[in-house]
Amino acid sequence: MTRNSSKGFTLLELLLASIMTFFVVSATGYAILVMTRENISSDVSSDLRFNTDRATDFIADEIRQANFLSTNTANIPTNTGTGIESCAMQTGEQFVMGLAVSSSDVNVVYYTKTPPGGVWLGPSSIYRCGPSLTSSGQLGSGRIRSILVDSISTAAGATTPTCPSGTTKRPTTPTAGFFLCVDNSNQNLVQLRLTAASDELANRGMTTTGGQGRFDSKATYSVVTTAFTRAASDIATLNESGTCTGVTVAVDGRAAIPFSSGMSVVATSSSTMVFSPGTWTKTGNSYTSGGCTINAVF
Repeated sequence: MTRNSSKGFTLLELLLASIMTFFVVSATGYAILVMTRENISSDVSSDLRFNTDRATDFIADEIRQANFLSTNTANIPTNTGTGIESCAMQTGEQFVMGLAVSSSDVNVVYYTKTPPGGVWLGPSSIYRCGPSLTSSGQLGSGRIRSILVDSISTAAGATTPTCPSGTTKRPTTPTAGFFLCVDNSNQNLVQLRLTAASDELANRGMTTTGGQGRFDSKATYSVVTTAFTRAASDIATLNESGTCTGVTVAVDGRAAIPFSSGMSVVATSSSTMVFSPGTWTKTGNSYTSGGCTINAVF
């Protein structure tokens, strides 16, 4: 009689096979994880660069279309009406600049604040208060507040850089990575600085904080560009000496606006400036009423 016999694996062989399988599966899984993280990082950082570049181009183009640029909060438009929102700064908002775009007075304001959440990512964002744009790219009527771009950094590296010699930083202490370096001899010539950071990468542990150094270079993105307004020669800077309280100024018959020392108005040396209240005496480019003297520098 012939006996059939079969030979199986020994316990040692099964153990070795299990260990080898574990290492192969682990290595494959780690490779997939790394590739997935790299793809996510690449996609997010590409979006970050694209959105930041678009926002910078838009802001720079609007500066170039403006009659003048102001960093004086006194020039912020606060009047309201049908379809017209006030641009007055509220809690948590920081004014960066005002522009007189196709206007004799500031009618567009840029500022920073924390985004509302939802699809908008932090830590900060850039808002625009001004006329909406038509389908042809022209300014519409009214004035609305709208978010321009999110993912603006609030890190020290984005807010503390110093401006070049001969320029002044505005705001002086920015709360987010969006500020200007204003030329001291021509305040309508500015260096625009914008730094974006990805909350999504940070939340996924793909930044320095998360300890994954390979993704550090993709977590932030900075843009620096220079822009100047189109009518810088038709600008007057109004500076006071003495005490000037509750004064308004109207230029060439335009609506009166509150005066503040250092403010800019669209004017030439032949423009008519009307200050109120009180009786004003004009001597050259100086206007005096009581203990207040306002000098117009063109």
